Amino acid sequence: MKIRPAAVRGLLWAALACAAALPAQAQPAYPDKPVTMVVPFGPGGTSDIMARILERHMGEQLGQAMVVDNKAGAGGAIGMLQLMRARPDGYTVGLSVIGPEVLQPAIRKTGYSHQNFDHVCRTYAVPLMMMVPKDSPFQSVADVLAFARKNPGTLTYGSSGRGTLLHLAMEMLLDKAQAKGLHVPYKSSGEMVTGLLGKQVMLFSETPTVSKQYGLRPLAVFAEQRLPGYPDVPTMAEAGWPITASIWGGVIAPKGLPAPILAKLESACQAALAGEAYKTEAQRLETPPAYMDGQRFATFAAQQSEAYGKLIRDLGLADKD
Repeated sequence: MKIRPAAVRGLLWAALACAAALPAQAQPAYPDKPVTMVVPFGPGGTSDIMARILERHMGEQLGQAMVVDNKAGAGGAIGMLQLMRARPDGYTVGLSVIGPEVLQPAIRKTGYSHQNFDHVCRTYAVPLMMMVPKDSPFQSVADVLAFARKNPGTLTYGSSGRGTLLHLAMEMLLDKAQAKGLHVPYKSSGEMVTGLLGKQVMLFSETPTVSKQYGLRPLAVFAEQRLPGYPDVPTMAEAGWPITASIWGGVIAPKGLPAPILAKLESACQAALAGEAYKTEAQRLETPPAYMDGQRFATFAAQQSEAYGKLIRDLGLADKD
């Protein structure tokens, strides 16, 4: 039987098409192994606590474990650089926080900016709260500022690193009150709590998450309204100083994440935050979900970068070139 050339060509094209399709079919569906979540601070702080809640519930949505990898140092810049340099394959993501992503690049040369990352989702936004140990003599913000004015440079306050929002919020307050304090930076909020309880510092400003976790006494909240969980804690405006400062966090990834993987991560994040289990855990720590999708989160980060960049320059906190 004579086979026509056209038929031979048709068979060859069909064989080539099948062969080309085989590698795509053989590729395992994402994710087929655990996903690492880089947290740019040490254990014990708000970002670490929220990451460990998120890793469980987001991992369930992905069908794979998520594993927190704490990389503290340089106000979060070390962890952010590690994340930026990771392969953009969806197996390394990070918990972005306002300090490392927005504030540190405005203060000094970090080697990255918010533009070096793909934004997956924002997960929380919570105001800072000034807090002291339960046995502190300070009963109000007025007490703190009176002490600072009477004893210039003697008031010691902690932060999780120079240029973090914890540092900036106190600097804004002291600057407006024309008072002086001594900033004591730590590598993480966990170390900062240890310093507070060990009397190395007198106070610090962190989120209600930390206040509740360690049984500290709040003096005021850097918000426009009192928090439902703390109806007796005044706002800074009520204390005479209309200053607001909120820590936000979310999931980001190295720039260049394939669109299908980015979409799957975004969907898993949204579903995790919508779940009652996540809501219950987050609410218990006074840090309820504040979801934004990737596009809105990227726009928000750019706006925050511009606003805080100006504030840092105005306060004279930016490093000199």
